[in-house]
Amino acid sequence: MQTERPAAVLAGRYVLQEEMGRSGTGMVWRAVDTVLDRAVAVKVLRPELADDPAFAERLAEESKAVATVSDPGIAHLLDTGTQDGVSYLVREHVEGDSLRAVLDRDGPLPADAAVRTIAAVLDSLDAAHRCGALHLDLTPENVVLSAGGRARVTDLGLGAAVRGSRRADEAERILAPAPEAPEQRTGDADARTDVYQAGCLLDQILGDDVQAELRDLVERARAKDPSDRPESAAAFADALRGWLSANEQPPSAEHPEERSLFRRWLVVPALVVLAAALAIAAGLWLGRLEIGGPLGIRPKAQGSSPKTTPPAVVILPVVGVSTFDPYGDGSENDSAVGSVSDGDAATAWRSENYFDARLNKPGVGLVFDLGEDRMVTGFRLQAPHPGYSFTVAVGDDPAALAATAEARFTAEASMRVSLEPVEGRYVLLWITSVVDAGDGNRAEVAEFRVAGPDV
Repeated sequence: MQTERPAAVLAGRYVLQEEMGRSGTGMVWRAVDTVLDRAVAVKVLRPELADDPAFAERLAEESKAVATVSDPGIAHLLDTGTQDGVSYLVREHVEGDSLRAVLDRDGPLPADAAVRTIAAVLDSLDAAHRCGALHLDLTPENVVLSAGGRARVTDLGLGAAVRGSRRADEAERILAPAPEAPEQRTGDADARTDVYQAGCLLDQILGDDVQAELRDLVERARAKDPSDRPESAAAFADALRGWLSANEQPPSAEHPEERSLFRRWLVVPALVVLAAALAIAAGLWLGRLEIGGPLGIRPKAQGSSPKTTPPAVVILPVVGVSTFDPYGDGSENDSAVGSVSDGDAATAWRSENYFDARLNKPGVGLVFDLGEDRMVTGFRLQAPHPGYSFTVAVGDDPAALAATAEARFTAEASMRVSLEPVEGRYVLLWITSVVDAGDGNRAEVAEFRVAGPDV
């Protein structure tokens, strides 16, 4: 009778469960952090690297830079360590498929999807570069498409540590098949080296039939001379998005005026249908109509009463409001938080000023405490400077809500939104981008109200 081999445990907390892949730098394991009860990815480094003091020193330097990067497109570095001669890195676990898995399963990506993916990767690389971190090992294996479709970059800084502690030929052998830019053969690398690798990655995931303008962008990124490439990851991303904007064709490109006219004519019957639907909904709500009859809807007989009366929707009372910044310093203009529920649209809570117009973290938010579990069916928002992205989530654990939140809405000057009914004590207003507010790049909330049934 065979006995099951006990699971390996690192640092007394990381339980290795399943091997997820291998590369020249080591093996990646799906693991569980038993202290924080969450899934993580653990990279166990190959002994050739783990036993090298020069690599260990360079990796420590790179890890410090990587730890300061909070861009949502980067799989965040959580921990490093050595145990019984085994060196390892612990990073955020990203649920999804690597670009390599997507290519092997589905083949090359359509041009627009490939360009959007690499533009998102470049955005994250730009955030890393501004923190002093390079990737230098950009391959299809190191980009994961999450369940929500977001491109997430893994192994940031690891390639830089290998390149910085090895001769060029040794580093190339370890990091293969990552493309090597010409300047790396002399030990030189900078942000434009990652631009080179991003161009190579885009070439890998594109099909053969590529438009000439897009091919030119790829070849410019892969120029032998770094000075001939886009000057930064952000510049390359902008160029790719410029190509996207210029090549998004309408369904009938030959006769755009006919398409425009067709769309205008479609609006009229659509508005009629919408008005009829609203009238029927109002009639049902007020009890003047009922289900039945040959058309499915008929007037309610006089004197009859509805079988049930839906509860009225009211503004739910809030017992407390607080800022929520789990990925930053823990506070976000706390002194002004009362402005979001003071009934005065002239006052507002304002986030901090993000000078480069990017949050550089998954988000920041406000938590509204309802005092007890309540059913939430909608919200009202007033924003002095609309345009930022956000979502609203309801539950009993704000941290868990933030960890899975995805932007669903764009702030308007005044908006009312209905939500699928959900019950919880806390309502999280989770902001994922900022806008130009005149005196800085911020997100501002003048008033926020939570709606639900009056019970």
